[in-house]
Amino acid sequence: MNMTRKYRIALAFSTSLIFHMSSSLGQEVQKFHVFKLENKIGTEEVFSSNKADGRETHIVIRTRDRGQELLLTSSLRANNSELKLVSIGHTSRFKQERLDTTVAVNGGFPLGDNGSIKMREMLIAHWLKAGRPKVVRSSLDGTAIGVHEITGPTTSPDHKGLSTFLINHGLDEIFWTDMEGKGVFVTTNDTEGDKREVVADQYLPQFSTLNQQSTQYLLQAYKESTNSIAKPYAAIAILGGAIIDVARGGELHKNTMVLIINGKIDYVGAIDRSLIPPAAHVIDASNKFLIPGLWDMHAHIFHPSYLQKALLSGVTSVRDMGNEFDFLVQLKDMVGKKSVPSPNLYAAGLLDGKSPATLGTTLATNPEEIIANVRRYHEAGLTQIKVYSSVGKKNFDLIVADAKRYQMQVVGHLPTGYTLGYFINNGLNSLSHIHFLMNNIKWSSGDLVEANKTLLDNMLARRTYLDPTLNVYRLTGDKKVGLYFRLVKMFADYGIPIVAGTDNEGTIPEEIQSYVQLGLTPLEAIRSATIVPATLMGSAKDSGSIEKGKAGELLILEDNPLLDINALSKIHTIVLGEFVIYR
Repeated sequence: MNMTRKYRIALAFSTSLIFHMSSSLGQEVQKFHVFKLENKIGTEEVFSSNKADGRETHIVIRTRDRGQELLLTSSLRANNSELKLVSIGHTSRFKQERLDTTVAVNGGFPLGDNGSIKMREMLIAHWLKAGRPKVVRSSLDGTAIGVHEITGPTTSPDHKGLSTFLINHGLDEIFWTDMEGKGVFVTTNDTEGDKREVVADQYLPQFSTLNQQSTQYLLQAYKESTNSIAKPYAAIAILGGAIIDVARGGELHKNTMVLIINGKIDYVGAIDRSLIPPAAHVIDASNKFLIPGLWDMHAHIFHPSYLQKALLSGVTSVRDMGNEFDFLVQLKDMVGKKSVPSPNLYAAGLLDGKSPATLGTTLATNPEEIIANVRRYHEAGLTQIKVYSSVGKKNFDLIVADAKRYQMQVVGHLPTGYTLGYFINNGLNSLSHIHFLMNNIKWSSGDLVEANKTLLDNMLARRTYLDPTLNVYRLTGDKKVGLYFRLVKMFADYGIPIVAGTDNEGTIPEEIQSYVQLGLTPLEAIRSATIVPATLMGSAKDSGSIEKGKAGELLILEDNPLLDINALSKIHTIVLGEFVIYR
């Protein structure tokens, strides 16, 4: 018997034993529902009892995420002096937790990565007993866990009597308890980075209002933390830098002046100090290089802090490729006000079919549903529809037809079980993830281009964009990375427009560097994250290059990226409209 099978049998046996104990020993039982993107994916069940030598708690988290069954079990035994924690299982589709440790009760709290609402409940009890300190130390690794109670007003009468806490252990979380200190709701992010909610069984009818209020708290915390990274100026003058003209062959314009007034580029040319307003903020860019702010064309902003992570990597515009509707609407509203330094937020509304692998709750399974959901996305200000993996041909055609009514592009995955040709021919403007192409490529011929000329000509004729997300495959250890590199080089050489997307916010320099490693020139690679995505999104008149009349969004680099693409990781200054961020 292999170890995987032994592991599953052991977990199943321990789970059944816990259920037996709960019924025979009168344990306290708590049931919670686990959601991802507002779609229920499983349960968390908790069994607690007092023992002669302390208190014992067992946690069983069962989820099914896009068709993959996941199980995690944790047990905690606590007495007056120590706590023993054993936690084994999946914390997401790609990561597991294996803990077996004993820690001192006064040595902090063992908050792991499994997203358990019960663990948050126990953390708050520990925090209250300790006298509400600003931070609690993790007894697993010594890192700080920030905790504070939120006392602001709630927008729903259903929340009366509930307490709300902001917990930060790397990312802000919002956690709710009832008057007895029992866990009610938590919004967090799993180890895959995806947004996740857990709600107590008796509060399931309040899921939506708790989730929406939690989003408001998260956004407020983000605003308070982000304003410290940048300063706004009505007028900004950048002197002495060399501008890389990505729109015109990479020409290098040396010793220039860029004047930005109220967030827009007002002047680009030779230095003329007479044009600089008296109160302008002046940046000396001598011996430095200016490029447009970068685009990340494949992000999932499942947490407000992902915006800051992207921004600090040089991203000034981001395309969200699928999110919770209400969360995304609130996020777009905050970003659109331009009161906090955040990348411009474009978004594609996610539509999926019905299957065991369905993602989210906004579906496309019949004409009425498609019409309603496309209209809903349009009215929310989204400019694209993203089809996910379970959408069938018939419903894809209906999506394209309805999206055209609102001049919305259709982008996204190649649905499972289909070949690419049909979707290109019938309205897919942009394809995400290079691995979806693997089964559509004719590999037998020594001349890869000639063997796939029909596909290449079709994509070229229809101006189909490719969003390969190369770097994420390296991060996940995909053994086919070499083949993916070969394919992207083939498409790029044939003229298929490549747009840089990460699917892992904050790694856009690495994505662009991947393109140079596979054989693109540095200029081609930089264009994939500047003028090319701006063109795809219909924003080339406002973004994508450093020109008068466009948005004042640019990077000041220490070195010339045309000579060494690694210069993208050596950012001196980020200018985002009126905001200036020194790195």
